[in-house]
Amino acid sequence: MEANAPSGKLKQTVYLLPLFVLVAGFLACFSCAALSSAYWDLLALLLIISLASLLVGAVLGFLFGIPRLNKKYDPREEYDRNTKYRPNTNLEEISDWLTKIIIGVTLTQLTKIPVYLQDMADRLLTDRACMSMNCDLAKPSLIALLIYFTIAGFITGYIYTRLHLPNLLSLMEENRIKAAELLLWQKGMKNDIPSGGEYGATPKVATLTEEETEILRKIKAHDNRLTGRYQMSIPEKAAVNVLLAKGIITAFRENPPEGKTVFSIVDKDILERFA
Repeated sequence: MEANAPSGKLKQTVYLLPLFVLVAGFLACFSCAALSSAYWDLLALLLIISLASLLVGAVLGFLFGIPRLNKKYDPREEYDRNTKYRPNTNLEEISDWLTKIIIGVTLTQLTKIPVYLQDMADRLLTDRACMSMNCDLAKPSLIALLIYFTIAGFITGYIYTRLHLPNLLSLMEENRIKAAELLLWQKGMKNDIPSGGEYGATPKVATLTEEETEILRKIKAHDNRLTGRYQMSIPEKAAVNVLLAKGIITAFRENPPEGKTVFSIVDKDILERFA
């Protein structure tokens, strides 16, 4: 229990860090506005700019934080049900493409960024606005908050994307697998069980669905040793889970603990039928 305490504290710190950063930024908005005679006008402007910068930074953090699919993923636990998610990779590819463009543009325009920030502050704080606000204070505050909240938004978007998006995608895939398993069980139970042993079929054979039969054919075609479960589609994973539950196939690790999981038909009747 004591060994897990530092890890728990670290995780809690990671969760709370973005909140501390955001609170500090908003307190700075109130502090800067308090130094101006036009308190509410300046505060409203600073808050709007801060929130806009926060949103931009959060979107960038989300793009940078999208997890990559580990195609070599292979859990060490036997019969692991928490399979690695296999989401549509379009968003991952777009994220990779956009992050490279953003980094490239930022590096090429690095020397011009201060000029852009100054020009943005001049546009927001016109001469008329400066009559009611202290622009000597407002402009530096505005630029500082632009930079601060863009970075704060990036940190927030990146951390929470990395913490929660993989779990969300894994949960979505697990739910899809469970739904596919339930459908296979229902389809199998609806199959008619022959009374006369037609074609040598047994009740267990008769309840096999097309998806299960296809998996069994693949296992038999690979000399009764099929690997690469985590390259399968959702229906195929569901069929494997159902066959494992029925005791028709078994799973074992090849050259444990580093080897891949191997699936093999252990039911003799099924094995003879697919001979």
